[in-house]
Amino acid sequence: MNINISGGLAGKILRVNLSSGETSVENTERYARRFIGGRAINSFILLNEMNPQTKWSDPENMIIFGAGCLVGTMAPGACRISVDTKNVFNNGKGSANAGGNFGAELKYAGYDHIIITGQAENPVYLWINDDNVELRDASFIWGKTTYETESILREDLGDNNIEVASIGPAGENLVRGSGIVVDCSKVAGGSGVGCVMGIKKLKAVVVRGHGSINVAQPERFFDAATRASKKTMNSEGIKMRQGDLVFGYLPESELWDMSTLIRNGQDEHWPMDKRINLTGINTGVPKYQKKLVACISCPVGGLPFFEIDEGKYKGTRGINFWTNAAMYAEKFDVDDPAAALKFYLSANQLGLDGDFASVVLSWAFECYEKGLLTKQDTDGLALEWGNADAMIEMERKLAYREGIGNLLANGVKEASIVIGRGSEKFALHMKGQDTFDPYRIMKGFGFGVSTSPVAGRHLRGAVIDPSCSGPAGLDFSPTGYENVPEAVFWQIKAEEIENIAGFCVYMGSFGGAHALEPSDYTELINSAMGIDLTEEEVMSIARSSYNLEKAFNTIHTDFDRKDDYPPARYMNEPVKSGPYKGYMCDKEEWDVMLDRFYELHGWDKKTGLQTRNCLIEMDMQDVADKLEKTGKLIP
Repeated sequence: MNINISGGLAGKILRVNLSSGETSVENTERYARRFIGGRAINSFILLNEMNPQTKWSDPENMIIFGAGCLVGTMAPGACRISVDTKNVFNNGKGSANAGGNFGAELKYAGYDHIIITGQAENPVYLWINDDNVELRDASFIWGKTTYETESILREDLGDNNIEVASIGPAGENLVRGSGIVVDCSKVAGGSGVGCVMGIKKLKAVVVRGHGSINVAQPERFFDAATRASKKTMNSEGIKMRQGDLVFGYLPESELWDMSTLIRNGQDEHWPMDKRINLTGINTGVPKYQKKLVACISCPVGGLPFFEIDEGKYKGTRGINFWTNAAMYAEKFDVDDPAAALKFYLSANQLGLDGDFASVVLSWAFECYEKGLLTKQDTDGLALEWGNADAMIEMERKLAYREGIGNLLANGVKEASIVIGRGSEKFALHMKGQDTFDPYRIMKGFGFGVSTSPVAGRHLRGAVIDPSCSGPAGLDFSPTGYENVPEAVFWQIKAEEIENIAGFCVYMGSFGGAHALEPSDYTELINSAMGIDLTEEEVMSIARSSYNLEKAFNTIHTDFDRKDDYPPARYMNEPVKSGPYKGYMCDKEEWDVMLDRFYELHGWDKKTGLQTRNCLIEMDMQDVADKLEKTGKLIP
């Protein structure tokens, strides 16, 4: 599909070679005419330019920043950037996403994407000031936390309006599960994107732009954006999200029993008194909330700012969702809200993906419980469930690869191979990457995570129930198998659109909002870019984007059907207590879902690989030919 574009884009793609120091610029439109923007363009470039023999750690590996095609406009919630590279856990497709103001600033500087290759000899940061692009010495910020890095750079450059995407000590120390932190709070986590920046010795990307983004049809776009803003403000899901009461994640909520993972997933039920301690409005994490802030273009402002002003963690402060803090702490059976916040906000400062840290560290706690690790292995720390001090200290060790942290920094799969003695059975990973999410109760959530092309990440199709995700009108149960493939198939396309355009998923497809729908995205994209796509055509581009990632994995890894099943624990061990006692993932039911899911995609049921027919249907003949050359295309 080729389309003519007259608005929405900044217009340029910046290429940077860290080895040679050379930079160049090309036109965005040649890619956008086919894939519109954001992650789809990133994925297309990776698929076409990355040699399958290249490893994630090679200088030839690319890391690509791509702002959504509506980022920088007044489209509500359009703030996201996609970061794509080779996945450090498996050399397949790596992808992460972050909000904040960085993407808009990048576009105001004139760039939709940055493609970075090579490896610097010494630490550098990339400074983009409109047309002025420089690689500068970063030795004075190497070793600093992300908070410190942003503060020092603002002072050094004499501009408080710069936007910074940086790595912390975790990325510098090549911790596999390290992220890229934007605005000291929004983390592009997953796939080890921070680790890739670390091995390239790229400490930060710093942007200042003085331009603007033109839209093709201003009046039409203004009307569409106004309607969309009103829809978000009137959405019950969005109202619930203010203050981060996402999914109604309060002590009495049933979702505690549907999404909880206790003691490294040994159980999925927690006593009410611990729930109240951790997330009660007056007793838990919410009591430390001081105000709400927002990413650029967000009409809601649902990001809490926290500050602990008492106790041993006094002075801890920062921005992020408290539900994640709770979900991390419960994995360790920790119900201290201050400790939960400390762990979460420290992850941001250290440049860790908190999802990764909570998984690999709670696995270590279970190893300790089972006698596979001792105090001698942990430098005297007692990794006992409920020990908040040990949880926090282990996080620091992980980020600095100190002691046992050096082993854990490679992820739970690699660590379990070293420890052995049955530890592999409770190592929670998908396609080699540590997986944070529940599978046994919410089948649609687990199915979306297990089939994700970026290895166990839930924003690639995970669905909760019809009130929170999936297409309107499709009947499926949160705990059942029926209609789950259909719900996930729709969800992946909706989320692809959101990442192509740069929308926050909480404005639409995920988290109970259902405020904005594909029809809204289509109208905003058309009026901003001056094109005339139907909703069906936009959804087809979204499906193509997902298939680019699938094709990348097929060429660069040995992933196939065998890799789309949940971790062994969730297939073999049932929930031990609570209202969902006995629930687990049934392999026969999973096989039925996989058959239907592959059928919806047009993939081969036996292998889970793409067919020529399905790719031709999406006008992806070039991708089919590329797969055929590797011998991995199903006729």
